Amino acid sequence: MEFGLTEDQVRIYTEAFNDQDKNHTGALTPPELGVLMRSRGHTLSDEDMRDLAADKYGSITLADFLQIMAKREMEVALQQKLERAFKVFDTDGSGLISVDLASEFRTQMTTLGPKPFTQEEFDNFLSEYLVEAIPNHPADTDGLLDYGDFVKIMLRKGP
Repeated sequence: MEFGLTEDQVRIYTEAFNDQDKNHTGALTPPELGVLMRSRGHTLSDEDMRDLAADKYGSITLADFLQIMAKREMEVALQQKLERAFKVFDTDGSGLISVDLASEFRTQMTTLGPKPFTQEEFDNFLSEYLVEAIPNHPADTDGLLDYGDFVKIMLRKGP
């Protein structure tokens, strides 16, 4: 497994890279990379594009692309794993879980494990979601959390 990708993934991404490399230079510009990433179901933020342009003098090699895709594949796998963990608490399949004081999720988070959250720590854990979710879903008023959105917020912030 090269770059943490399977042989099949390396083959598929290499073919896609070579198809996008119309001039056969072995390198892509950041805009070309953006097109390639979108064709593979991923996006690059403006910040990613600026970083790539600054770090690689405006060109992205196949090795750079494979590293980027390996990172994206790991991010997708982590997102799916987290969503499966939250889904355990989604009893009606709505994509929402209760986080009110009597919820099973809150109870588990504040009682299980070697160092469970205090009520205050749990509230801090949810605080950023509550701020960002208000326009889409007022979790602070109905006690429900859209765990798909919550996972995205968690991953955006990093460890």
